[in-house]
Amino acid sequence: MDGMAYQGKWYGLPWVSEWKSFVYNREMMKKVGYQEFPKTWDGVVELAKKLQQAGVVKYATAWSWAQKECLVCDFVAILSSFGGKFFDENLNPVFNDEKGVQALQFMVDMIYKHQIVNPASLGWTETEVYKAIYNNDIAFGMMWGIPLVDLDNPEISKGVGQWEIGLMPSVDGKNPYSVSGPMGWAISYGTKHPKEAFEYIKFLAGPEGSLDAALKAGIVPGWKSVWENPEFKKKVRGLDKMYEQAMYIVHRPRVPWYLEFSNVLQEELHKALTRQKSPKAALDAAAQAAIRIKNEYEKAKKK
Repeated sequence: MDGMAYQGKWYGLPWVSEWKSFVYNREMMKKVGYQEFPKTWDGVVELAKKLQQAGVVKYATAWSWAQKECLVCDFVAILSSFGGKFFDENLNPVFNDEKGVQALQFMVDMIYKHQIVNPASLGWTETEVYKAIYNNDIAFGMMWGIPLVDLDNPEISKGVGQWEIGLMPSVDGKNPYSVSGPMGWAISYGTKHPKEAFEYIKFLAGPEGSLDAALKAGIVPGWKSVWENPEFKKKVRGLDKMYEQAMYIVHRPRVPWYLEFSNVLQEELHKALTRQKSPKAALDAAAQAAIRIKNEYEKAKKK
C-alpha cells in the first residue's frame, strides 16, 4: 500500500510487494564451521575470508554495482543497515553524513581492502549476480522476489536445498534493513475502457492472480491473505524469514524528481566504487546535485 500511494492517494493496485532478501548457502558455511549466518558486517567479512581461504569459493559474494538503478538499490539497503537515511523531513539531503560515508566506504572496502566481492560486480546487474548464485559460485548475496522458488528448482540451480534466507546484516546487528521494490498496475489517464482495464488489473494483481504468480514465478504477493494461504505456506520455503525481513524494509527516496536524482547518484556512487573519488566527495557531489534538482523542480512547479 505504501509503495503505491503518494500523499494519501493511490496510484495503482499493488502487484509485486517485493524487497531484496539476503540469501546464503548453508552447506558452504558448514565447511568453515558456521551454523548461523553473522548478523554484523564485521562478522560477514570474517566469514567471507574464511570461505575464500578454505577454497570453498574464489569470491564469497557479488553485487549488482553497475552504474544503473540496481546500484542505487543496493546502496539504499547498505546505507540503512548503517543507520543512515537519504533526506530529512524537508527533503534536504543527509545521505552524505557520517553514516552515509561509512556505508559507501564499506562497499569500497569489500572490493579492495577485504577482497571478498567479485570485482566484476562493478559491471554487473542482478542478472549476473543471480547466475553466480545459481551456479554456487558465491556463498551469499541478495535477490529480489521469492528466492527459494528458483534456488530449489533443479533446472536452473546447482544448490537445490542448500540455500537459505537470512536477515540483512547491519553494522550493529540491530538494523537489518533491506530495500523495497514495490510495483503496481495502474490505469492510464486516456484509456477509453477504464472498467475493463480495472478488471484486467484485478485478474493480474488481485488475490487469486497474486497467488498464482507467487507459486509459479516467485513474485512476492502484496496481499496478506496470500501470505496466510495454506498452499502458499506449504509449497514455498523460507517464508517465515521473508516475512520477518518485511518488517525491516526501506523505500528508495520518495521524491517527485527521483529519476533525475537517481541518474546522478548512480554516477557518483560508481565513481567512488571505481576509486575515481573518495566516498565523501562522491556523496557530497550527489547531495549538491539533489539540492539543484529539487530547486529546479520547485521553480518549474510554480510556473
